[in-house]
Amino acid sequence: MIRALAAVLAVVVLAGAPAAVAAEPPSPSPEPPATVVDNPFIPEDQNLSDCVSALPRPGCGSEERGGWRQGLVFGLIIAAGAFIAWRIVRIVRQRDARGVPPGGPRADRVDR
Repeated sequence: MIRALAAVLAVVVLAGAPAAVAAEPPSPSPEPPATVVDNPFIPEDQNLSDCVSALPRPGCGSEERGGWRQGLVFGLIIAAGAFIAWRIVRIVRQRDARGVPPGGPRADRVDR
């Protein structure tokens, strides 16, 4: 029984070997086309390494930076901060008007 399985295995392996050797080599894949990036934030006439930093050099800017949308976001952030500060002041004043100590209603009591 074991000899029969070994013979079948040998036939399968030997039958597949010529097909693997005679297979056509894979054709080289064509090179991808050059990628063209149309990015308005990257200047075309400046060295890119001079412009990519936390403090870019003069002339690296773009007309696309800033604008009314950036001003709108800044205004919303300022308004949100003012609203939060107003709520905190209002809650503290309400707490002080009720006579609650700053640490809470049980701040003067020590648990032992």
